[in-house]
Amino acid sequence: MDWSVITNIGEPEVKEFLKFWAQGTAAILGLLIAAEIMLRVLGWWEHRKTDTPRPLVPEDAPANFVLFLHAILIDGIWGNGLILATLYLGQRLTNWHIPFNLYTIPVYFLAGEFWHYIYHRMGHEVRILWADHSIHHSQREYEFFTSWRLPPGTFAYKALCVLPMALLGFSPIPFLLMSKGISFQTFIHTRRIGSMGWFDRWFCSPVNHSIHHACNPQYMDKNYGGMTMIFDRLMGTFILPNEEKIKFGITKDVNSVNPFTIWAFGFKQLLIDAWYAPGVVAKAVVLFGKPGETYNHVSAPKGLGMADDHILAAAE
Repeated sequence: MDWSVITNIGEPEVKEFLKFWAQGTAAILGLLIAAEIMLRVLGWWEHRKTDTPRPLVPEDAPANFVLFLHAILIDGIWGNGLILATLYLGQRLTNWHIPFNLYTIPVYFLAGEFWHYIYHRMGHEVRILWADHSIHHSQREYEFFTSWRLPPGTFAYKALCVLPMALLGFSPIPFLLMSKGISFQTFIHTRRIGSMGWFDRWFCSPVNHSIHHACNPQYMDKNYGGMTMIFDRLMGTFILPNEEKIKFGITKDVNSVNPFTIWAFGFKQLLIDAWYAPGVVAKAVVLFGKPGETYNHVSAPKGLGMADDHILAAAE
């Protein structure tokens, strides 16, 4: 074996592997979809004449499909272009360069994981970003079609968070390759698989990622990892389920299967709270503060005879 080739991996090899990765992912996803369809048809057929019939797909599955197409058109095309451009910009601004070879693959992988952890956590802890990311969390079920419920604006803060990685010397194409592990999450939005023992403690799994989709106070804002739980364990955001039953969704229910209502829900709440927040500072806190800790506009109950039908309360 010519080890010099392995220890000096160039962009042509990386691009070829990206093509191979895309084809392999599509094949696996096709098999997964086929298996999911078969299981749903079997479940529907088995329970069709019982008191608890099962629908073939959830009521909001069509909305998730529309949101998936919407996100692919925005994030998949313009988003990836912006992220790649940001990486190349950072490469031009720095004199550092981390080669991509057999020995640095783990470094690139961990860098991609850290990038995902940071921008994902920002999406939960900065309210204007949560207005976008909450779209993915707003489904009251946790099942296969949840992974299709994608927000359109994640690429903006992905690009913001990727610039430091480029300035540290990570090459654009190899970095994107090693960060593609996030696509693994397509396969873990399911409750068909239970505990996987030690795997749940160190890698992203259906069990620990279901916690990430919970709105129970003790489970919220946990398990941000893409493929692993390494940075969650280091940053104190890792948790496994306990005796409390998981409640999926967000604290304020969308109550709609209209994809455009789902898309606009978080932004509408954000703009209303920012408009009625008292003063410039409070308005800025609404936009950039942590969800649940900013002002929450509440309409006064009818019949109280108040001159102003709006009150302000701390968000729950």
